[in-house]
Amino acid sequence: MSTTTGTLRLKVPEDWYDLSVADESAENTITRRLWDRCTESGIDEKSAGRFTESVRRSLRHARRNGVLHATGTFEIYEDGPLIATVVAALITPPGNADLLSALTENKTAVDTWTRVSTVHLDGVGTAARVHGIQDIVMDDTILRCAVMHTLIRIPGRTDVLVITGTSPNIAEADTLFELFSQITSTVAFQ
Repeated sequence: MSTTTGTLRLKVPEDWYDLSVADESAENTITRRLWDRCTESGIDEKSAGRFTESVRRSLRHARRNGVLHATGTFEIYEDGPLIATVVAALITPPGNADLLSALTENKTAVDTWTRVSTVHLDGVGTAARVHGIQDIVMDDTILRCAVMHTLIRIPGRTDVLVITGTSPNIAEADTLFELFSQITSTVAFQ
């Protein structure tokens, strides 16, 4: 699947969903599809409700924070569900802001970690990357996740494109970091 938002293109696995963050109607469609997938897979209603509410909170949080596009997957395996999302957002940092420090700051957490590095993205150049296990706060709920942020300077603009991969499946963090890296490596400006 190739997702294009304005001049941004990002390739994601074929079985991933387009998670429109446009409005509440799109949010309802996505959570209804997730509910159906959960219940068809034999997940009890209480767990299905937790999953759908988590996705609903994530979509609202994304919409409020300027996300351009979101995509994700929800798969059921023998050992449980796999949930992962990738979002792209444009951020205009204030003149004195240090985005890397903001992304690595985690005041609420014990047993979390982050690593900062640079990566080369074909057609884009050098980008900053922060990845690790972080506690994410949304609507007064804390969710521990595997998180990867890639910060890309946009030529001729002050904006920074931030592509973030997130999953609560921290036991599979290394595999998820590889997947998020592969998806991010497909970014292109058209």
